[in-house]
Amino acid sequence: MDDKIKKIKILIVDSDEMMRIYFRDIFWIHGRSNEYEVLMASTLEEAEKIISDKNTCPDTIFLDIIMSPKKSHISAFEITRCIDFVSKIKNNKDLNQVKIILYSGHKEEALKSNLSKIGIDGFLIKGESMPKEIIAFTDKIHGTRTNN
Repeated sequence: MDDKIKKIKILIVDSDEMMRIYFRDIFWIHGRSNEYEVLMASTLEEAEKIISDKNTCPDTIFLDIIMSPKKSHISAFEITRCIDFVSKIKNNKDLNQVKIILYSGHKEEALKSNLSKIGIDGFLIKGESMPKEIIAFTDKIHGTRTNN
């Protein structure tokens, strides 16, 4: 593939370093690093810096709901921070085309229902999607190839 073809930028926002590496490696291992450029952020503040730079602004964000080291439960504060982050992007005319995929180990239907009202483009459950399914999902939202 020609190096001048613009890669789709994916930003992985997760406080868990292993999860960020896992997502990055999915695209590399499956030979998709020529189509997707994976950026990583460990905090919402770091993600905001990446998003605000026109050279690093992603096409898609995979956003963990819980951004604290103690991940055993979801607090109202964390949900509010997540909603605020997504709303800031979706309400900005220069950024509202960015696809936002929330992912979490929490499966509660009420949580998914509330978060889908803020304009997210998808919701994935950690541990339930195989790497090829994550790639196919990403291909689908960007209208790229789905065979691999």
